[in-house]
Amino acid sequence: MTNPERLANIHYFSPALVMKVVEVVKGEHTSEATAEFLLKFAERTGKVPILLRKEIDGFIVNRILRAIKDEAYNLLEQGIASAEDIDRGVELGLNHPMGPFRLTDFTGIDLNYMANERRLVETGIKPPGYDIVKQKYDAHEWGRKTGKGFYDYGKPS
Repeated sequence: MTNPERLANIHYFSPALVMKVVEVVKGEHTSEATAEFLLKFAERTGKVPILLRKEIDGFIVNRILRAIKDEAYNLLEQGIASAEDIDRGVELGLNHPMGPFRLTDFTGIDLNYMANERRLVETGIKPPGYDIVKQKYDAHEWGRKTGKGFYDYGKPS
């Protein structure tokens, strides 16, 4: 890049037209002016920006979500509760619009599997739920896009 100070990340959440928050990520070469421009741009487009002063894997929201998902998989693997009941608890007890398993179906079990593979390669440790996700991945039960994941959606549209 000829102007690395003008490079930054802006992370929208899915579905982008509905979700209000965006993460503006300031890399080590990003100028304050670029970060400020993106914060104001996000506000002008009806979003609520949050600034990350340092680029990290997963940014803020997905890192926190990963902790929730890891615990949800631990509970499922131990037979403490079903995916449906864990989702119901998170949705009604934490007021999340979707529980971790419904959200995984929405974003795609295939993407979750690839993220788990990367974590395994980086750490040498299987992430919680690795075997469950791999089984669904291998069976092409990738969530809403294939019609089946943790939930059954019928034929994909």
